[in-house]
Amino acid sequence: MWHKSRIKKNYLQIGSRETIMKEIKITKLNKLNKDERGNTFDFSIRETDNFILCTRKKSSISGNTYHEGKSSKTNPKIFILISGSIDFSFRHIDSPKPQTVVIDYPSIIEVKPKITHSIKALTDIIMLECNSIADIQNDRYSLNVFTN
Repeated sequence: MWHKSRIKKNYLQIGSRETIMKEIKITKLNKLNKDERGNTFDFSIRETDNFILCTRKKSSISGNTYHEGKSSKTNPKIFILISGSIDFSFRHIDSPKPQTVVIDYPSIIEVKPKITHSIKALTDIIMLECNSIADIQNDRYSLNVFTN
């Protein structure tokens, strides 16, 4: 269930373990254990053999791109938020209206083709892209989420 965030209009916040929208799917990782050492989570994604590890500083913005899904690794595009919190903004390339979701770690974010998306780090973050640079080289297009 989505709940409006108190941050600003058009923001959405995760209210359950899995949220599916037309354009994106967000899944909170399953916590197996918590003790004095920390937390243990498990998750499953499609088979992939390459990842891009991204670290971003608080307030930085990444993305403003979309993919057509030419590669099986970009259909859908999958990110794993390992630490921190983000504003994940997105819209279909034919739609003028962006949406923003506040996402906390640990979460899997799946983005369908032709959805332009950007990430604003609300804290310092660590994130995995579940693809290689080669997977997106011929399937990456710049398009600002907030302008047409």
